[in-house]
Amino acid sequence: MTTAAEKPGPQIGPPATHLLFENDDVRIWQQYAKAGTTYPFHYHDYDYVLFYLTDVLATNSGTEDHHRVWDARFDHGEKLPESPAGILTRAQACFYIPGSGFLSPGFHNVGDTDMIAPLIEVKRPRRPDQEGIGYARTDALVGLPPRPGCIHLLENDRLRVWQTALAPGASDGPRQRLDTAVYVIDGSRLRILEEGPAGTRTREEERASASGLWLPGGVRRQLTNLGSAPYRELEVELK
Repeated sequence: MTTAAEKPGPQIGPPATHLLFENDDVRIWQQYAKAGTTYPFHYHDYDYVLFYLTDVLATNSGTEDHHRVWDARFDHGEKLPESPAGILTRAQACFYIPGSGFLSPGFHNVGDTDMIAPLIEVKRPRRPDQEGIGYARTDALVGLPPRPGCIHLLENDRLRVWQTALAPGASDGPRQRLDTAVYVIDGSRLRILEEGPAGTRTREEERASASGLWLPGGVRRQLTNLGSAPYRELEVELK
């Protein structure tokens, strides 16, 4: 007979499915969980930003305390009577979640839509004035088509979150940038203008969809979409 102490614990997975980029400051992931699948328990040791690219109907596989936290964060009245039990989170919902270091529950994707979501972890240690920053969520873009230009989506004392969407030929406004983690949602070829202490320079680069990159701050930067398809990215600036 197996005792409670001998029973195997839950399977432990990474914070998300695909690690796209890592340096000393951030890790940029893509979470991809197919409809009908279960994602395992995992640890969130770092503060992170989560941005949904698809609608997701999900339940979690944790304890009663896990369910209480899950419901508080994800249930905004989006339970559909004709759907299976679960909480529906809409595309373009954006979350800031402090890293706890505790074991987070797995979840079941019980809907018929794959979950696709960039997840950006902030490895840079908090300064003393950044301790105690709490959970935040915004649904400001939910249900809307991509808004042109740079949209200031979420901010606290730790970071700023932007979404930039550029039609072919369009440019965003030049803006002073902090150190930035970028997840490319829809890729294209860009012209990048930078103005900083070392002068002004222009370069062109191809950015692939579902890729991650790091851009040092301290410059004014402007993007122009040189491609034939819309370009879109999520930016997390570190304070």
